Amino acid sequence: MGTKYSFISLALIVVTFAGCNNPKNSQKEKELQLKEKELMLKEKELDLKKVESNKNYYSTNDAVKIAEDQFRKYLPNILKSHDAILDLQQSYTGDFTGDGIEDVAIYFSLASKDGGNAIVGQGLSLYQNTGTTVKVIAGYEPDYLFGFDKISNGKIHVEKLEYAENDGRCCPSIKSEHVLTISGGKAY
Repeated sequence: MGTKYSFISLALIVVTFAGCNNPKNSQKEKELQLKEKELMLKEKELDLKKVESNKNYYSTNDAVKIAEDQFRKYLPNILKSHDAILDLQQSYTGDFTGDGIEDVAIYFSLASKDGGNAIVGQGLSLYQNTGTTVKVIAGYEPDYLFGFDKISNGKIHVEKLEYAENDGRCCPSIKSEHVLTISGGKAY
């Protein structure tokens, strides 16, 4: 019986190898290998196109640097118009133009050239990041104090600050949320 099982096992092995060497199976195997190579080439081609299309795409950090450079060039005009010095500058990011790309809002506050700690002006410079360009699209300099809150759901939120009758000059206690609208190069 042992010889009979050995012979059957050997016959199965021979049939299996014979099937592998079958020209039809060999042809199908070659076709599959060819299709695999084609898919790999297409995948590499897509990866190269993706890299090529993103070559000039600005990251959020790049957009912030570009916006800050543009702001720095415009800053002397702001300082001169308020007869002030820059007290504070902070950059914030978020998509407020609705194109799915992080834009840049630069908050600034100004202090008197003559000293003291009074805020003589404050505002936002709003920069659109298209991915390939960064440009100023609006400014916001209200005639009231405000604090930057957040960029959320495509909108810029600020907190309007007002003084109650007994508030000290340092500490306005009335706070109300305000959502900015951008139109015609201005935010309001």
